[in-house]
Amino acid sequence: MASLEERSTVMLRSIMNRLLMLMITLVLFSLFVFTLMRLAPGDPASMMLLEIGAVPEQSLVADLQKQWGLDQSFIQQYIAWVLQIFQGELGNSFMSGEPVLHEITSRLEPTSRLITGSFLITLFISIPVGIWLGLNEGSFSDRVVYSVTILGLSVPLYWLAILLMYAFGVIWTILPVVGSSSVLHYVLPITAISLVQSVYFVRMVRSYTIQYSKFSYIEAARARGLRPSIFYPSYLFRSMFIPILTLVTTSLPGFFGASIITETIFSFPGFSKYMLEAIYRRDFPVIQGSAILVAVFIFVFNFAADILYFFADPRIHLDKQRWEL
Repeated sequence: MASLEERSTVMLRSIMNRLLMLMITLVLFSLFVFTLMRLAPGDPASMMLLEIGAVPEQSLVADLQKQWGLDQSFIQQYIAWVLQIFQGELGNSFMSGEPVLHEITSRLEPTSRLITGSFLITLFISIPVGIWLGLNEGSFSDRVVYSVTILGLSVPLYWLAILLMYAFGVIWTILPVVGSSSVLHYVLPITAISLVQSVYFVRMVRSYTIQYSKFSYIEAARARGLRPSIFYPSYLFRSMFIPILTLVTTSLPGFFGASIITETIFSFPGFSKYMLEAIYRRDFPVIQGSAILVAVFIFVFNFAADILYFFADPRIHLDKQRWEL
């Protein structure tokens, strides 16, 4: 009983330390994003006036900068933005004048569907295929699929998306290629992202399967003549859980980056396209708010993965980083 209580105390202390580090990282990240926006070339006021067809006269630019608070010092602007975050707000967009949080939430649903759909399809396809190839190393099917993955790694996402759009939207008008108003609009974008991500997942899972199959305790368990229904889940797959979990959790930023390219090509009215347009327009509140929300989601996702590591293998200490395990 004492050991269980001691373990719970250590786990709670480690979680609190991780949460503290998470808060410090978010503060540093917010400062980095805020500074980067001020150092980026291009003035938001001038760009807005040019976009609406007005001449960016100095008086008009100065009025807009005063209205947006850009005439204040760097410290004053940063403190005002941080106070808005603590109040549950992200400011108002320079271009539309609407609250950034409202605009982001209205565009999150299609992007979350796109990322979640491609993420789940990638996992359900690549992990079983990678394990099957690893268990059949050197076979004809293994050589064929492995060669296809090598070719797939060299195919850019934007090229594959355009190819799918041309094939199924122009040559064969089977699927829509613009918008997100129906389920069919998600087919081509999800297919493009899933294909590009799956080739990497298949190669990694295949290498994990081959590597762990050659460990001494795995070979000893196989030599005991255990039934496949016992051997694979209890020995091989269990030992591969942590590296596969690491592969899955660290791939999330890649799916988000892929969604930016895909939404741009398919004119997908989602969060990623909205953030990219804000970067072009130098809409500081939108860029800063979007970056913070993405960072919070990724940090929390990685924090949850660290907790899963501890439950998957109690020998792992939460107070250590992944590269120190």
